[in-house]
Amino acid sequence: MSKMLRILALFAHPDDELGAGGTLAKYAEAGADITLVSATRGEAATIYCDDCATPDTLAAVRTQELECCCRALGIAHLQWLDWPDGGVSTISEATAVAQLVPIIRRIRPHILITHPEHGTYPHPDHIAVHHRALAAYRAAADPNYDAEAGPAWATPKLYVRAIPESVFDLIPGFSDYRVQLNGQALSFTADPPEHIQCTIDCHHTVTKRISGWACHRSQHNPRGTFSTLSADQQQQIFAVEHFRLLDHHLGTDLPPHTTLTAGLADFEPI
Repeated sequence: MSKMLRILALFAHPDDELGAGGTLAKYAEAGADITLVSATRGEAATIYCDDCATPDTLAAVRTQELECCCRALGIAHLQWLDWPDGGVSTISEATAVAQLVPIIRRIRPHILITHPEHGTYPHPDHIAVHHRALAAYRAAADPNYDAEAGPAWATPKLYVRAIPESVFDLIPGFSDYRVQLNGQALSFTADPPEHIQCTIDCHHTVTKRISGWACHRSQHNPRGTFSTLSADQQQQIFAVEHFRLLDHHLGTDLPPHTTLTAGLADFEPI
């Protein structure tokens, strides 16, 4: 890279970052400056260990788990919004944007990564974070929005995580797996191949992603799809990560690409 690439990742809960974990680790290895913002501390989650957390300690435990994961992935900066787990939608969009725009304008990221509009699976927090991240991305670029929040910054590219249909064929039982949340059984959403613009080779950082997942011990559901995968299956499945280029401030649209730096004239492909 001719200068330091800045990446801002914004997700709802500790462990959501792993959807882009191999990619974040890859760019951290290459010298990118990466900031992860977690909207909540995951304090309302189910606890899957008898000895690591209680409802009263879960927020502190998951804070430590995400700090551990950041070290495993090489993420330099971690910031918390302290929005309520399970209640992100109660934070008004205006309030959220007012909190997020100063962060974007201070970091001045070249890349912003967040949840897709369908949440990957329809967790209300994922969907709410998506809408607030998109609104903040647009407001940060608007010179008429709150001059006290810092100089306007038009983030060049906004990506959202994607799961291609082909992944469902690689993971046994994945198409039938459901996330249990508040009495609902939530399925994962596949993205058709024509909707996926960016595919990142993460072969060399799969082990870091796996190490990052090991940090999130309180969330290791023994009946979860990913908990039953063999080491070889994890190596195969997590070796490639996929994204949709949701929006951009480039001069032209991009064809399908294999590097986050595509279209950024100041950076070599990584």
